Amino acid sequence: MTKTEQAQTTKTHYEDHSVIMPPHKLKAAIMHTSEPGDIDMSVVQKAEEALATLKGEFGGWMQAECDQLEAARVDLHEGGPTPTTILMLFRASHDIKGDAATLGFPLAGRLAGSLCRLLDHAPDRSRIPVILVDRYVEAIRAVVREQVRDAGERTANEITEQLAILGEKFLASELQDDYAEIAGEAYVQIDFPARN
Repeated sequence: MTKTEQAQTTKTHYEDHSVIMPPHKLKAAIMHTSEPGDIDMSVVQKAEEALATLKGEFGGWMQAECDQLEAARVDLHEGGPTPTTILMLFRASHDIKGDAATLGFPLAGRLAGSLCRLLDHAPDRSRIPVILVDRYVEAIRAVVREQVRDAGERTANEITEQLAILGEKFLASELQDDYAEIAGEAYVQIDFPARN
């Protein structure tokens, strides 16, 4: 670290920890205009042009994410629901959940988010029906393969909704009264009949 960078780094020491604040190097990249509060639209235009050149690659990136998800699903089938196979499946679906909206596949993101929720909250992951995992993975792959980028696409939305309902019903049956703790975070809201 140079002396200039080191001089801009601040350290605050507390009794049980320290906080180190690195220098703000991005401030140098900001273009200011003559009027305060104005945005240099040429910078925004350059960013949009750069994004447009990458947009053609988004489908390939999502396909690579789907390939990892499929590999994790195959491992689950071959090795059973072990901590490792479940973790790999969770990571692959979590990557899709995080990337899908940015890459233009919002329904794939919702499906992956619902699968992550199922994997994350099931008290005994070995009891998750493999066929349900299969349907999630197949749906995510289909959305990407068919280039479903419209979040309002009727058929894909219906499949997304029905899988989320199945996932929530499974969680509710497994968690029983503890389901109330996570119900508000569900991708869908389901009315369950009162338990006797």
